[in-house]
Amino acid sequence: MTITILFFWLSLAGTAVFAVSGALQALRNDMDIVGVSFIACVTGVGGGTMRDLLLGATPVAWVNDPTDIIVCVTFAGLTVVANKQIIGRRLDLLLWADAVGMALFAVLGAAKAQQYGAHPLTVILFGAMSATFGGIVRDVICNEIPVLFRKEIYITAALIGGVTLLLLPVGLDDAFKLSIAVVVSFTVRACSIVYGWSLPKYG
Repeated sequence: MTITILFFWLSLAGTAVFAVSGALQALRNDMDIVGVSFIACVTGVGGGTMRDLLLGATPVAWVNDPTDIIVCVTFAGLTVVANKQIIGRRLDLLLWADAVGMALFAVLGAAKAQQYGAHPLTVILFGAMSATFGGIVRDVICNEIPVLFRKEIYITAALIGGVTLLLLPVGLDDAFKLSIAVVVSFTVRACSIVYGWSLPKYG
């Protein structure tokens, strides 16, 4: 599998799980199917769109190829269909879907910035921005406190994903490096959810 194909499938997977997290948040706010689909799309493509705009990778992919939008709407619809079965577990599912999407987009965002020749520090920041921007917009529209600002480790996990990608040896297979970085980022976020890990707060 070439790195381009791997990028495509990981990006699609990240878009899908972020779309599910957006749909779950919209359902928690009693939105109709149109609202659910809209929030799913904003969440699914928001981080990648901001990343590509800042990198100059325009027009953004979904403008000419609506695959990402179709994926978002499809998974929004599936989430609505499953709503009755998951209604009591929507918050938990939201947290885990968001964790998976965060890890995927943190690493993919960092890798794309790296491809564009960004400075290593900027590479890490691009990864974190790709991983968090869609979720922030989702939560703001839904009048929720963005998950980024809750006490559990979130943006730190995204930053760790980017750092891991940069620290792995150059000679390693690209697909292996991406996979390791995603697993590390997700594991940190998962532990913060399960064990309530958080960074010290001032005062």
